[in-house]
Amino acid sequence: MVGYDPKADDRSISKLEVAVSGSVSGLVTRALISPLDVIKIRFQLQIERLSRRDPNAKYHGILQAGRQILREEGPTAFWKGHIPAQLLSIGYGAVQFLSFEMLTELVHRAGVHSARDFSVHFVCGGLSACVATLTVHPVDVLRTRFAAQGEPKVSGPARGGAPE
Repeated sequence: MVGYDPKADDRSISKLEVAVSGSVSGLVTRALISPLDVIKIRFQLQIERLSRRDPNAKYHGILQAGRQILREEGPTAFWKGHIPAQLLSIGYGAVQFLSFEMLTELVHRAGVHSARDFSVHFVCGGLSACVATLTVHPVDVLRTRFAAQGEPKVSGPARGGAPE
């Protein structure tokens, strides 16, 4: 059963176990999806159209982009920004699972609706996703900035002096 279950016997899991479950699911998902996320971010940042006909377009398809990133930057490029991304996913999973559990328990204790109704799960799921997104947004900004960097890395002006 997902969410708070008032009829659970001694097999109910603690809030810590709920948070750890969310964290582990986030960790595994992020590790597997990271290469596609890097490609997606590169597509989002490319000014030119994703077309083979546009000679200025660096990337024009998923496989081509993957091969080019691998050739130019090596396999580690697909995990650029992975540490912030993992923190994002672990935190997001923990907050989402835990807030869902707490919201469904709150609905049950209020006695307004059954905690097992589809509509309760739908609303609580949406609210828990909102809470999780708001909680981890600063880490998402860092992750996106790291993953967006190609080679050569873009640097700002030299410290203490004028731009070079």
